[in-house]
Amino acid sequence: MNERIPKLAMLTLIIICTILISRVLLLLFAARPDNVSVALILAVSAPFVWPLSWMDVYQPVFGARFERGTLISAVLCIVGLFLIRKKIK
Repeated sequence: MNERIPKLAMLTLIIICTILISRVLLLLFAARPDNVSVALILAVSAPFVWPLSWMDVYQPVFGARFERGTLISAVLCIVGLFLIRKKIK
């Protein structure tokens, strides 16, 4: 098996996990969505959160919120990282 594919998959999952954790922290501390960098992170992370967005239907639209779907997506990325790392070694 080519060595580049698992490393590229790990790099991709690291980037996705970083974006998801950033989203959790930004929403937890009630970052303003009209800020350009906050809007960029929320827009980029939206496709990764979409499958589990049904968990957060009753969350407030404005203010501090804790999105469980985003946290579960980040945990799944971390599990994927461990599985790929185990397969490399």
